[in-house]
Amino acid sequence: MKKNLFYVIPIFSILLLSSCAAMFNGAVLPNQCKRCAVYNTMTSDTLEIFDGCGSENTRLEENAKISAFDYMKSTGNCNIDVYCKSWKKAPEEE
Repeated sequence: MKKNLFYVIPIFSILLLSSCAAMFNGAVLPNQCKRCAVYNTMTSDTLEIFDGCGSENTRLEENAKISAFDYMKSTGNCNIDVYCKSWKKAPEEE
């Protein structure tokens, strides 16, 4: 039983922390936006775009990098890169 608990606690902690990051970004940084583009460096073609504001931009850059890696692996094209840009949008008027 102790052996199983040894594995469960770290996994639970990781899930809890990732959930807290999304809630933190949504509550504290709702106007912080980010856009990441996966593109071909040789042709400058944009392959995929990831964007979001507040809690939607949690792990956005990591997801773009994963997508770029998957694209490189499936096509054999190593001329793929990720470009990310962050900005603050104006607060919404109520």
